Amino acid sequence: MRPIAISKIVIGATLVFAASAVFAGEITLFERPDFQGRRLTIRGTMSNLDRTDFNDRADSIAVQDGVWEVCTDAYFKGQCVRLQPGEYRNLRGSLERSISSAREVGQAAYAPPVPAYGGPPAGGPGARGGGEPRAILYSGQGMSGRSFEIDRDVVRNLERVGFNDRASSLTVLNGYWIFCSDANFEGDCRTFGPGDYPNLPSDLNHRISSGRRIADRYPYEGRPTWQR
Repeated sequence: MRPIAISKIVIGATLVFAASAVFAGEITLFERPDFQGRRLTIRGTMSNLDRTDFNDRADSIAVQDGVWEVCTDAYFKGQCVRLQPGEYRNLRGSLERSISSAREVGQAAYAPPVPAYGGPPAGGPGARGGGEPRAILYSGQGMSGRSFEIDRDVVRNLERVGFNDRASSLTVLNGYWIFCSDANFEGDCRTFGPGDYPNLPSDLNHRISSGRRIADRYPYEGRPTWQR
């Protein structure tokens, strides 16, 4: 597994735990905003961060792979949220310097079928200040190369704008989006919440042809609310 790209700018000790037999994801907690200060990389389950001297210290997070649940109390109690792969540069609210346990709960395919992190507050994880654009597709990995800014809720066919099958990374600024490999929301589709996605999964890498915003907040407590 490749190391998280931002590790080059971070100085500190890394504690690595045994990988889960079921999942093989990775999450890194950072002591300061913007991935600064000490860090702790977890692979598997950490039920009590007090044992690592990293309890109630995290102020930013990078999720490399998998869907992760982080909780404010040990043993996955207190307030818990689920995070998709991406960068969370500045934790706010209940998570700010309050994380005491973390575990991988799924793979980042479709969003998990239970309530997850319902979108960041202003200045929170994945926030970019609001307004337009709402999502950005990039032709290169790591949010590099040519970009296409989506300033509307529905893009039925990226071929019409010259960006069909080009995207290799993605940023969602607000809302929850579904992106598909074929025009008109057909083919392989995945849901993305607010945050940065430096590497798209193989079934969408250089294959995105359509996308639409499906909700302002996490839409899967019940049936998705499709918006036009």
